Amino acid sequence: MTRRLALSCRGFSLVELMVTLAIGLVLTLAISMMVARQEGIRRGVTSGNDLTSNTAYAAYMVERELRSAGAGFSQATAENYGCPLNVSRNNAQLLPSTTAFPAPFAAIPQTYVLAPLIVHAGAGANGSDVIAVATGHSGLSESALPVVPNSPAAGQLRLANTLGLRGGDVVLLSQQGVGCMVQQVSSPFAGGAVTTLTFGGTYAANVINGLSISAFTARPFLSVLGNVTGNPPRFMLLGIGDNATLFAYDLLNINSATPQGLVEGVVDMRVRYGVDAAGGAQQVASWVAPTDVNFTAAALTAGTNVAQDNLQRILAVRVGLILRSDLADKNDVTPASLTMFGTLGAGLTHTYTVPTGTTNQRYRVVEFTVPLRNVRHSR
Repeated sequence: MTRRLALSCRGFSLVELMVTLAIGLVLTLAISMMVARQEGIRRGVTSGNDLTSNTAYAAYMVERELRSAGAGFSQATAENYGCPLNVSRNNAQLLPSTTAFPAPFAAIPQTYVLAPLIVHAGAGANGSDVIAVATGHSGLSESALPVVPNSPAAGQLRLANTLGLRGGDVVLLSQQGVGCMVQQVSSPFAGGAVTTLTFGGTYAANVINGLSISAFTARPFLSVLGNVTGNPPRFMLLGIGDNATLFAYDLLNINSATPQGLVEGVVDMRVRYGVDAAGGAQQVASWVAPTDVNFTAAALTAGTNVAQDNLQRILAVRVGLILRSDLADKNDVTPASLTMFGTLGAGLTHTYTVPTGTTNQRYRVVEFTVPLRNVRHSR
């Protein structure tokens, strides 16, 4: 009985324990590899989805700023297009800027020339493009209002009528050969039968950068750009700055005096102009780069009749963005280079070289075309 009891309580041998342990280790390793692989797939899918969402949001933000370029002042192209803009804020000259614009826009000329949209090629981070876009939000009319000749004086001018104008409206006073200046309608002005429009408030100034209201004598026009408290004008710079962030800078400092980050993960932005033929039928006949001799920022802001004509020939823009995810994979998931505008033909494509050491991060290229609906008008 003692022997049988001893045999029944003997337990596992060392060989049996080692075999069991080996089997357990194999199963644990297999399960761990499956879990790790599944986690990698999940992280990759999540990263891809986040990148897709970020790409869609970036495209939406840029398209939103561009689609109404030129609204509010394109009915007076002869006076407004290519005109150096003079702006005062709280009795201090704002434009032309007395200092360089804040980063990432320090390379943009301090004299801002009015136009629906101008691309400053290579002026952004890592040689990316910077877009200058101007949009008015007039609730009254897109038509330029003729000013009574010789009526502009300190703090006021006269119109045939002031119906629809109200206190806080931001307006553009312009005259060919004289210049352009932003003014603000005084509060609590309410337009109607009264013909004298008075200025006052944040953006009102009698003299800006040596240009006086009284200099607008012969045939000036007034364009309503919006209101400081509702539908303000958006004169913006869009470009890429530090940490692969797309920034927007409000040139009128209505909402902020510093560049604001819009979208993270944007590493490159390039633009192509869709233009019609000279004297054409107002339809895109070809695409040109903003480095083309006739469509550089300097050529479009030269203030000549040719520059004005070329500004009106720009009927659309093709914008290309490259975005990058934050997640780094174990293996390379991106080729060494990416191409934008491949469908536009030779000379218009752009090749982006993926920085060394980042090919294990996901990149996404997106292109979209924005028609410019307010660039070709005349009185």
